[in-house]
Amino acid sequence: MWFVGKSELLSLIEKNCLEEVMPAFSDHRILRKNALVYRPDERSDYVYLLKVGHLRLYRITEDGQEITLSFIKAGMLFGDGDVLNETNYSHYAQTLTDCRICYINKADFKDLLDRYAVISQFVLRSHHQRWQEAQQLIESLSLHEVRKRLINILSMFARQIGSPFVHAGVGTGILIDLSIPQDKLAEFIGTSRESVNRHFSDLKTEGLVDTYQRKIVLTPAFVSQYLRDAQTPVEKTAPPPVQGAHRDIKVPLVGA
Repeated sequence: MWFVGKSELLSLIEKNCLEEVMPAFSDHRILRKNALVYRPDERSDYVYLLKVGHLRLYRITEDGQEITLSFIKAGMLFGDGDVLNETNYSHYAQTLTDCRICYINKADFKDLLDRYAVISQFVLRSHHQRWQEAQQLIESLSLHEVRKRLINILSMFARQIGSPFVHAGVGTGILIDLSIPQDKLAEFIGTSRESVNRHFSDLKTEGLVDTYQRKIVLTPAFVSQYLRDAQTPVEKTAPPPVQGAHRDIKVPLVGA
């Protein structure tokens, strides 16, 4: 039950109902970094809940460009929109770190939505928010120059996988709690590593970003300038690390 406090969805459910709900989220699988959880040509038979790690949802355009839709951290659902509305998944889900992921089949998930209004409302709200953020990022990739695209994706990181961070004793910034190499950043925003390096250095010189233990920090100045309307992420204790072995499950996940 340690995981209940890490999941915004499960923490909304009354304690006396958790015993009824938790078995639906009991089956899980461990995937290594850069593994595919699902892809667009697969049937959307399962909803997933990330217990440990980080992953990315993305699409590939006709000309081969990867378009990031969302970043997922521990406690978040993914795949839910396609399970409700589509026969197949509409995007890729790929791990950015070693991950522990539990799954629930479509029929059981829909049953939970029918029985618990709080789950239904949460899913609709989070799906709409993710859709809005994906549209903003897609617009950014097509309309804005590299600096703006970099700022937009750092802002997206802050909202989705950021944690409060006291920066140099001058105020609270946001730590992107994931080591992201610059070639990956370049891939996310459709540019070169050299371009990302140049613009990131400029932002650092301007006091807008920094690094801590190879992770990106958005300084209080960045938060004030670009995230004034964003909700401050809630600081959470890190979950237990992914262990090596795991039990067999009924559903294979691509890339394991």
